[in-house]
Amino acid sequence: MLFEKCGLRTAFFFIRMYFAKYFSKNRSYTRPYLMVTMKMVNHYFFAMLGVRKGGAERMFGFSKKHIIIMSPMDGEVVPITELSDPVFSGEILGRGIAIMPDSECVKAPAKAVVNQMFDTGHAVSLLTDSGVELLIHVGIDTVNLKGNHYTIHKSNDESVDTGDVLMEFDADAISAQGYDTVTPVVVCNPYAFRDIYFASEGYIKAGEPLIALKA
Repeated sequence: MLFEKCGLRTAFFFIRMYFAKYFSKNRSYTRPYLMVTMKMVNHYFFAMLGVRKGGAERMFGFSKKHIIIMSPMDGEVVPITELSDPVFSGEILGRGIAIMPDSECVKAPAKAVVNQMFDTGHAVSLLTDSGVELLIHVGIDTVNLKGNHYTIHKSNDESVDTGDVLMEFDADAISAQGYDTVTPVVVCNPYAFRDIYFASEGYIKAGEPLIALKA
């Protein structure tokens, strides 16, 4: 059973991703229907986990009282709402930010456990020691590359420290095949936190603060 194998949180994460991808590709559904459907899925998901709904994100500074998520790579910070994929731009999988990479290495943004390292190497799901569920997705629709141009360095259920290399990728090769390498970093359990803050637009280095959350 999926729940027994992955756990409740991971199982619902994939259910939400399935719904998001299905409806975004099915032209018989308009964007409003997609958003309403995913909000319903999110509502029941968080209700079953027993977490409260939190406040809206704000583009403010970071505080020592917040949980800090570091940038997993060097690059330019981009608002996630500007991405071409409605699953990310509509924040259907959760609240997030994106980075246009200037490096080809994805590092752990916090001390965490690898929930799911995708076999294709284009994405990884993490559960940090502070309870943040993160999805790092290198590129848009890059699952179609079937693992080409990606090198995996960590596996499922492996513990990682901040700065550990999770995977590497060949940005030029990915771009040459027509794929955007912009990398969404998504908090998949935003309702578990009262506030979420994102770094402002501009250049950021791996290991610098990207997201701050207040429980």
